Amino acid sequence: MKILVGVKRVVDYAVKVRVGADGAGVNLKNVKMSMNPFCEIAVEEAVKLKENKDAKVSEVIALSVGPKQCQETLRTALAMGCDRGIHITTDKRTDYMELQSDAIAKLFQKVIEEKEEGIDLVLVGKQAIDSDCG
Repeated sequence: MKILVGVKRVVDYAVKVRVGADGAGVNLKNVKMSMNPFCEIAVEEAVKLKENKDAKVSEVIALSVGPKQCQETLRTALAMGCDRGIHITTDKRTDYMELQSDAIAKLFQKVIEEKEEGIDLVLVGKQAIDSDCG
């Protein structure tokens, strides 16, 4: 069984966010970013399944959509126990300002259909702490 886990890069939960100068969003310059805490839970559960020999999980793959800095988030997922990571690069903001959750779901679908055949389970966090989207 192969598991695909979605991981999202968000503003760290301990950071006090500031409204951007235009008043339409959050200022992301020089702000500490980290993996969404709910995505961390999804990664932990996937790794637990892999460690359980009865589950017969052959591979856990982390998938992230976003700017090149998302590689840090993927490295965190790899350090937690994922076997490899896939990064879909985009310069659009993934905090519901420019790239919304239905578009992300379609990207996941494309990856499963065209690049990663044999995915048996997809795990994601229940919501993102930046936009509260599921």
